[in-house]
Amino acid sequence: MADRRDIDDSYMQSGWEGPGIEIWPEEDDYIMWRSMKEDAKRHGVQVLNPDVNRSFASCAVEDETIRLGFLNVRGLGTTTAEEIETARLKGDFSGIGDFLERSGVLEETAFNLAGAGAFDSLEKNRRKVKWEIGLRYRPVNRQLPLSLPIAQDMVDLNAPNSWERMTEEYNMLSLFPSGHIMARMRPRLRNDLQTSKDVPALGDRAKVITAGLVVRRQRPRGKVVFITLEDEFGHIPLMIFPQVYEQYESRFRLPFLVVEGNLSLKEGAHNIVVNKVQAFSALEKVPTSKDWH
Repeated sequence: MADRRDIDDSYMQSGWEGPGIEIWPEEDDYIMWRSMKEDAKRHGVQVLNPDVNRSFASCAVEDETIRLGFLNVRGLGTTTAEEIETARLKGDFSGIGDFLERSGVLEETAFNLAGAGAFDSLEKNRRKVKWEIGLRYRPVNRQLPLSLPIAQDMVDLNAPNSWERMTEEYNMLSLFPSGHIMARMRPRLRNDLQTSKDVPALGDRAKVITAGLVVRRQRPRGKVVFITLEDEFGHIPLMIFPQVYEQYESRFRLPFLVVEGNLSLKEGAHNIVVNKVQAFSALEKVPTSKDWH
């Protein structure tokens, strides 16, 4: 059972935070939860998709796992999350129609919940869920009675494949609870790339070629740029000097990077000093990074 203990694409116009550092305001909650998910994974704690019958507004402990909350779903706010919880006080939702009638959520919200996997316990085929939502949805106070048959209007739809499910979960949750995109991308990338697991074992000034999803960019005014990549094993800290950053600035702004450089070991910390960068595409819509400029 879930426990009510809460676990507390584009660049935007720059603002200010702290002396001498500019920050692009981003969706910090998504960034926080994605980082939390990867940290949980490294500590052997499973993170579960939201579920209409088990989630609360915020993330919660469920047995020895963490269940994502309704507020992790794109476009779903506090009021709607509370309405779902209130409707569930009368008992678990028995199906898609029951959920739509009792919760009163908007159609777009229901579609987003479907893409996030929140109906998987009721119906595993997410395309079928969306089709049924389209058939049953009516504006508030005009929902179809549950007894009205729709079987004659259902069609045989193929379930989304694993790549499609992952892509939609990134779009709806800004994270992929059961894995990481870099694990899926790895077979498509060159085989000489090192991972975050490999880098710490290398010596000072060793040549490194690695790849990952950008999760953080930071640049103290007029100084070195720091970028953090994330792969399926952890984080990869990058250091980019002004001359290299200016040469590849447009590439450094993209969400997925392949970088080449040399490892710098100083005072127990390691950074890859980048001298070349390439970009590659993986998702139509990608999670936001936390950016300081």
